[in-house]
Amino acid sequence: MSEKIEQILNGLNQKACLKQRVYKNSLSVFERFKQCADNIVHQLAPEVLSKSPSVEISENSFGDFEFHLMFSGDTIVFLLHTNVFSFPPKHAVNKSSYVQGNPHNAYFSMIQVYNFLSDSIKYNRLGDEGYLLARIFVNHENAFYVEGKRQLGFLYKDLGKQFLEDKEIHNIIEQCMLYCLDFDLFVPPTDALSQITVQQKNYFNNPTGIATGKRLGFDVINKIRNGS
Repeated sequence: MSEKIEQILNGLNQKACLKQRVYKNSLSVFERFKQCADNIVHQLAPEVLSKSPSVEISENSFGDFEFHLMFSGDTIVFLLHTNVFSFPPKHAVNKSSYVQGNPHNAYFSMIQVYNFLSDSIKYNRLGDEGYLLARIFVNHENAFYVEGKRQLGFLYKDLGKQFLEDKEIHNIIEQCMLYCLDFDLFVPPTDALSQITVQQKNYFNNPTGIATGKRLGFDVINKIRNGS
């Protein structure tokens, strides 16, 4: 057996197997996120519906890699990436004593969390934009690191001293929900709607035709005017 074949085998036995452990752990972690989201729904729904019966709140799963937490006009989409990642060499994660003490700790699964308007999902408005709320990175030991909005931008940076338990998962989801509730849909500028064509009017009659986002407004009208 050549030296290069031995190196390849060594790489497969170590790095590839490690990445498989990280990936398999990510499926379990993602399932816990689903369960925690469902628990939050069951906790909130009776209180919300008793005061506002028309308000919708639910958790819906779309296979192993996606689920939605919908509450009124907002939907939070959780996406589990199927690949395993490491950070660039100069990143703070790689400078931590936790990673430097064991390079195997430097490989992470990634959960991405986006905020969409609920109508964007309901009407399948393919041009609508979602906004990134957080990225959650989890390794084979359930050590985790979070990049995100507001508190999520600094709460979970102490890698190796915090491990992902249900309490942390609940807090991450709740922080995302709070951010969505404060992140409002802006009315489009008056000038953008001062004149419309029959074609543009037809867009308003078709809920799938108006691209909308919380900071997008009815930008599709400008795109039509510009020929894009």
